[in-house]
Amino acid sequence: MNLSEMEEFMRHLEIRLNRFLADCGLGSRRKTEELIQKGHIEINGKRVTNLGTRIDPEIDVVSYLGDVVKPIVESKKILIFNKPIGYLCSHADRFHEKTIFSLLPSDYKNFKIAGRLDLNSRGLLILTNDGALAQKITHPSNGSEKEYLVTLKHDPGEKLIQAAFQKGILDAGEILHAKMVKLVPGKKCVYRVILEEGKKDRLEGCFGGLG
Repeated sequence: MNLSEMEEFMRHLEIRLNRFLADCGLGSRRKTEELIQKGHIEINGKRVTNLGTRIDPEIDVVSYLGDVVKPIVESKKILIFNKPIGYLCSHADRFHEKTIFSLLPSDYKNFKIAGRLDLNSRGLLILTNDGALAQKITHPSNGSEKEYLVTLKHDPGEKLIQAAFQKGILDAGEILHAKMVKLVPGKKCVYRVILEEGKKDRLEGCFGGLG
């Protein structure tokens, strides 16, 4: 790596000063620009007023009115939530007032949903403020399994259902396969279904198509 390439690499590690100050909780980026212009900010002991200033958070020491400031690091949290029937897996929807976030304190309003359930389904959901974790759980390459208990009004038969899912059921333009479909012992018309695909879980439509 030559000198110019090294300089370019180091520049990619830098961020704008106003963004850094906002991450430290000193206000919006516009508000922090005012602090810079007023001369309230120092970098490595030197006052700066240039709004285009960039810093390396791992090296530079930034102070506000003499006090060193550091970004606020939000702890990563996971919430296991039992979704009831009739609530939408969404932050907001103009057609549905009842979303899962309407049941939760405002502290969770920005959490991401790692997988979804249909409006008329109930069960366990994982919510987190860790975007990387949510992506890892839901990405098809991860192979995460999803288990469902499906209750049917009419049972076309276990063998017919197993054969259909093995072949693949077309619903809403997608072909859905199941790793396992099995009648729950002692339960009439209740099936245990395990999926390991990253597609939309439209089980209601799939079973409906079987009669």
